[in-house]
Amino acid sequence: MPASAIPHPFYPLGLSVPNYTPSQITMIETLAIFFSFVFAAMAVASFLITRKTTDTATRLLFVWWVSCSMIHGIVEGYFAFTNGTIAGDQTVLSAVWKEYAMSDSRYMTSDPFVVVMEGFTAVLWGPLSMIAAYLLYHSHPSRHLLQLIISCGQLYGLLIYYGTEIFEGFAHASPAFLHFYVYFWGFNFPWFVIPLLVIRSSGSVIIKACTEFEGKGKAAGAKKVKKN
Repeated sequence: MPASAIPHPFYPLGLSVPNYTPSQITMIETLAIFFSFVFAAMAVASFLITRKTTDTATRLLFVWWVSCSMIHGIVEGYFAFTNGTIAGDQTVLSAVWKEYAMSDSRYMTSDPFVVVMEGFTAVLWGPLSMIAAYLLYHSHPSRHLLQLIISCGQLYGLLIYYGTEIFEGFAHASPAFLHFYVYFWGFNFPWFVIPLLVIRSSGSVIIKACTEFEGKGKAAGAKKVKKN
């Protein structure tokens, strides 16, 4: 049977997935490998930041940025640069994407939107997330501006991602609970909640700093007027 004719688990069921070959590792093995990778990155990040500060919010945010840099740069970067062959590949990362694609088959058909979105995510938000982690580790004030920029980009990308699939009536999503609610909604939801929190936090710091700066400028101007 030619590779293009091999039955696949993706939706819609009549979807053409050229060169598809089933993953040689099981779903359990795939998820175990993926989460081992994520938890290892989080553990290393937690160890590093714990030696630097006792502030819980700072610790969690540092772990978030390190995790984002790994997921965006490596996992999503792999898809962005191998999307044309990923359906037939037998690497660990291709297995991860074949598993996730059961909640969104666009990842198996080189859909232009997801390819471009994931490409920008890997090239921009991956490296910038690591820089944000570095700035946060060293308590550099510029971290707030970078965190705001990255979080706005992440939130915008997720809303467009969700929105396009909603607009198409979830045509590419398996109705199974695991695939639809856990993979499609659950796995992506942190990139809705956490960016909103970061935008609120860093935005407040920036607004406060600008307010104080403008207040000092007005006070200095008033003193200058009095002297004249």
